[in-house]
Amino acid sequence: MSSQLVDFNGDGNHDVLVGSFSGSPHWIEGSEKGFLPSTALKDRDEEDILISAFWNTVDKKWDQSDRSGTSGHCTSVAAVDWEGDGDLDLVLGGYYKGGLFLRINEGTPTEPKFAQNNTVIEAGGEPMVIQGGLSTPRVVDWNGDGKFDLLCGGSKGGVFFFKNVGDKATPQFASAEVLIEPIDDSSYIKRVPTSGGQPTQPGSSFHIDAVDYDQDGDLDLLVGGRCSWEKEDVPVLTAEQEARLAELTTEMESMTPKMREMLEQMSESGEEPTDSQDYKKFMRAYSKLSREASKLRVSPFESGDFVWLYRRK
Repeated sequence: MSSQLVDFNGDGNHDVLVGSFSGSPHWIEGSEKGFLPSTALKDRDEEDILISAFWNTVDKKWDQSDRSGTSGHCTSVAAVDWEGDGDLDLVLGGYYKGGLFLRINEGTPTEPKFAQNNTVIEAGGEPMVIQGGLSTPRVVDWNGDGKFDLLCGGSKGGVFFFKNVGDKATPQFASAEVLIEPIDDSSYIKRVPTSGGQPTQPGSSFHIDAVDYDQDGDLDLLVGGRCSWEKEDVPVLTAEQEARLAELTTEMESMTPKMREMLEQMSESGEEPTDSQDYKKFMRAYSKLSREASKLRVSPFESGDFVWLYRRK
């Protein structure tokens, strides 16, 4: 959930803007004594800013609202002076459908008051969308022409550049230019090539930032991403280990109906699983078997999360 260090309320202190899976972006106000607790960003009517989907903290369930005039689930945010009027507006990134939306600041640099509605951001005359979802926007002057552009990573991998072809007061964006091609793999965690038994590139869930990493005057890319890769040396189970794994698997499968029955009974009675001593004892036994089985299961693949540096040529 992308974060940004920015003086959000113009008091001279750095604040932190951060996305949230709850569906509403948050800000952490900075002060001379440190950072204050995070709070959800509000519109001018003191309603949480969102796209449409959100976690309803009152009813404890996922919910929908049409008050913003758009559809989607907000998980990322970036602040930028979109209109060139001296205050910070918000770019909201969607999770499932990968859309990007604008929320205008109708207040001042020191007292933000955000509009009730979102505006769909367009690129090349079409709604700006990161295919595969998880749009994580970064506002940066990528081509050095003095205007801010948008960079985005995506759930299915890839980094996309949207050039600002408008002017300071009315930004407009060209269609996406691919800076890093997604890997052609339909897996949720994409499999990548290896060298010396180690992955050579990210695969999925790209979160990015632009920085002059090598201090040569141009912007490079930092990419946080997930990947899986094929191991070089895959251990082989002995006959005894294979037999024990089969025994553990059978035993855990036999426990599954009992687990479901206990959960159904607690649901009917209103009892929480964390309050049931019988259920906790049952789960301790199940977890013990599961831990032993996981040590015996051999996969030819491994997965992990890394941060990658792409130096600009």
